[in-house]
Amino acid sequence: MSQMAKNDNMSETAIRAIDTQSVHKITSGQVVIDLQTAVKELVENSLDAGAANIDVRFLNYGLKSFEVIDNGSGIAPKDYDSMALKHHTSKLASFEDLSTVTTFGFRGEALSSLCALSDGLAVTTATSAEAPMGTVLEMDRNGKIRSRNAKVARQRGTTVSVTMIFKPLPVRRKELERNIKREFGKTLNLLTAYALVPCAKENKGVRLTVSNHPDGGRKTIQLRTDGSPSTRASVTALWGPKALENVVDLDLSFQVETEKAVLRRRTNQDDDDPIDNATLVRVRGLISKFTVGAGRTGSDRQFFFINGRPCNPSKAQKAFNEVYRSFNANQSPFIVADFILPTHACDINVSPDKRTIFLHSENNLVQALKVCTIASQIVALLLIVMMFLKQDVNRRSIFIITINI
Repeated sequence: MSQMAKNDNMSETAIRAIDTQSVHKITSGQVVIDLQTAVKELVENSLDAGAANIDVRFLNYGLKSFEVIDNGSGIAPKDYDSMALKHHTSKLASFEDLSTVTTFGFRGEALSSLCALSDGLAVTTATSAEAPMGTVLEMDRNGKIRSRNAKVARQRGTTVSVTMIFKPLPVRRKELERNIKREFGKTLNLLTAYALVPCAKENKGVRLTVSNHPDGGRKTIQLRTDGSPSTRASVTALWGPKALENVVDLDLSFQVETEKAVLRRRTNQDDDDPIDNATLVRVRGLISKFTVGAGRTGSDRQFFFINGRPCNPSKAQKAFNEVYRSFNANQSPFIVADFILPTHACDINVSPDKRTIFLHSENNLVQALKVCTIASQIVALLLIVMMFLKQDVNRRSIFIITINI
């Protein structure tokens, strides 16, 4: 090969900056990885906006379009130009704010990513000052406003409509088309998680309605809650009153010893806050009774949350199932478990879709969870014995127990 050819090859493989549009597509594809991620980002925006009513509508299982309609605070006109730009958010101002953030969204990537990964995104919004007239904003692929002149009747709140998700990514679009009903099922399962805890805790109760209108078919309601600030009410709305027949309240409290590595790391940081050797963790929710025949044949109804945020803590889930099977060997429990702990005891900025959460001192937490759960059941059994020995024992539910260990 001639020296000139070698130089040409070297110039072709030289390190250079990726163009802005390509960077936007690449990073957006990491944030919105599937249909369920796209929808949950919009639902979280609605919850953060203080909505008491959220309506999620799918056209042909989301393949054609989906939209999320809420009655939240709406978007102020001064924020129109920045609302869909990358890393523009009202949730935090600096990296340090991550340790105290309590909102579902915080990185300012959702709308920007959906603009890049769909055939079209439109926002219809009105604040209380503008209602009953709303503004329709049509966005381009870069998150900039393409049109803002249209006005429609709209009470306070926001509607975000997404058309042809993943059309700019042919391979991912084809994969979605091939597996659309499976992906739609995953989306419904995630929305069920939001119905159980976030919609029962946030904004004094949130009414969530999810519907689908397939091509050539009729519109059907997939799930609906009544807006009561109660997880029990949400369970009844989702699966009927029989779902609560063998379910009791889950109410645990325990101390988690801080691991030495975490203590060392926090000691080395320039932080004036006192360092605790232990963290109080509470677990609130619902669980199947620890008796034979009270569980389920599968683990399909197990939902976990950290400070109200749906997540998949596999070690904690395994611990619950192991303890439960020591009382009921052939079944799995129904579980809704919300781990309530200080924001500095976990890291929510782990994965682009925010479904992975790192727990500091996780091994100690899981061990304490096992001990506390077993202890609660031993106390429950002792109370049963006392009930038979003493006829005047209070006969209220004996499974709602708080143990401090």
